[in-house]
Amino acid sequence: MEQDTSSVVKNQKLTEIFAKMNLSELPAISGHVNEVLKITLNKRASVHCVSAVILKDYSLTNKVLQVANSAYYLRGTRVTTIERAVSALGLDIVRELAISISLIEEFLSSGGEKEGLSKQMAISLLSANLSKHLVQQYKMPVSPEEAYVCALLHDLGRIIMTIYFPDVYRRIEAGTTSGSSEDAMCRLMFKQLTFHEIGQEIARF
Repeated sequence: MEQDTSSVVKNQKLTEIFAKMNLSELPAISGHVNEVLKITLNKRASVHCVSAVILKDYSLTNKVLQVANSAYYLRGTRVTTIERAVSALGLDIVRELAISISLIEEFLSSGGEKEGLSKQMAISLLSANLSKHLVQQYKMPVSPEEAYVCALLHDLGRIIMTIYFPDVYRRIEAGTTSGSSEDAMCRLMFKQLTFHEIGQEIARF
């Protein structure tokens, strides 16, 4: 009986959270990014073909060039064309970049506390890269790209709360600074729900 009551309370709170959000306007992968994902899944895809799609999107073009010229990837001469950038990075990296850039920019444009959101997205990106490398290094029976995307979205609940419930999120952060666990603070503020559970429900939608 107690478990049923807890489930009812959780569902009521989820309904309240969903009502606060406009789920039809949650970040979605753009048409250009979808096109990049589709093309790069074909290992025989030409650099020219992939580059032509990237060049349709100003933001994607800018970010791909930035990454190709970063200290981690740059080898010698500065990269000034998308074709050279795609060649230098490889199709797998370009595909991951397309997913990440699309989601991050959409989330950042959604509102909320920019500093906290930027910090959280940076952590998600680092986690995604680490997960992919671990899967590859230890030859786990999981697709590296699947590991990357799962880790990228692992903190979806926390990201959504940062956007739509910034005041409550700050109170949770203050509680954790004072020594309380994040799960305990989240359950207190969201009727026994954790960031993980909220993220799962949103992901299911």
